[in-house]
Amino acid sequence: MRRPSPLPESLSIAPFTVTQADAAGLTRDRLRASDLANPFRGVRLPLALLEEADDDERFALLCDAYQVRMPRGWFFSGPTAARITGVPLPARLERLEVHVTAPTRSTPRGPLVVGHTAQLAETTWMNGRRVRVLAEVWCELASVMDVDELIAAGDRMLSEKPFLLTTLRHLEHAVAVHGPGRGARKLREALPQLRENVWSPRESWVRLVILRAGLPEPERNLRILGSDGKLIAIGDLVYRRFKVVIEYEGERWHKDRWSGLDVDRYNRLVLAGWTVIRVRKHHTAADVARMTREALMLRGWRG
Repeated sequence: MRRPSPLPESLSIAPFTVTQADAAGLTRDRLRASDLANPFRGVRLPLALLEEADDDERFALLCDAYQVRMPRGWFFSGPTAARITGVPLPARLERLEVHVTAPTRSTPRGPLVVGHTAQLAETTWMNGRRVRVLAEVWCELASVMDVDELIAAGDRMLSEKPFLLTTLRHLEHAVAVHGPGRGARKLREALPQLRENVWSPRESWVRLVILRAGLPEPERNLRILGSDGKLIAIGDLVYRRFKVVIEYEGERWHKDRWSGLDVDRYNRLVLAGWTVIRVRKHHTAADVARMTREALMLRGWRG
């Protein structure tokens, strides 16, 4: 079998439309070659890009492939908009598909496409892609997420790390406009449990476990200073009065250069008189509640 001729450089680095291929002088036979994928009608994607990509990069390529043929006014929505903007999703929603909304009565269709319609949706641009505004995306997610997953997503939207995606006022307005739509009960339950300044979904989980165990609410990502006024650490969840800090250690903890910095940080906290509770993936909700309760009681909390 004859090897396909090389693509022009501009068409080898990203998805492209058949119209762009025509302008570059490619023949129809070349567009049917085995080194090109056809994810959507009228779009081609160099297979070499997919073969070298991880799951997140494949998802990004799929979004870009759809966007090059996306009609004016259409936009990414729901789980796709969330993933584009870095909002945490449960693994079951990280599929190789795109949720697309059209402001018409005609629902977007096609392989790998989950279509929706919305007449009055607001949109914005994130990471070079047109998406529904995040407050409305949060309401959409209520149809496919449980309450705790919604809280983790909402916490990320309200966090300024790495950047703010929406505000509590916008979320409240979006929920009010959403009214009795799908997931309304979950939205009303999740909304008052959202918090600002949360840096990871596991921090959200630990906070919810603590509160539901009847323990006081900790401060989030608090700067902890030593007696000399210098920064010792930024604690994930902190009880300033009792000098107890709860740290969630991700899977990277023992695997990269940051692990040594974490050890030094914990040592500084202990030497400054703090109790450090370290939470890892194997810990259950009962473990977290028990360790936190015991640490607080040792420090004088009486419930």
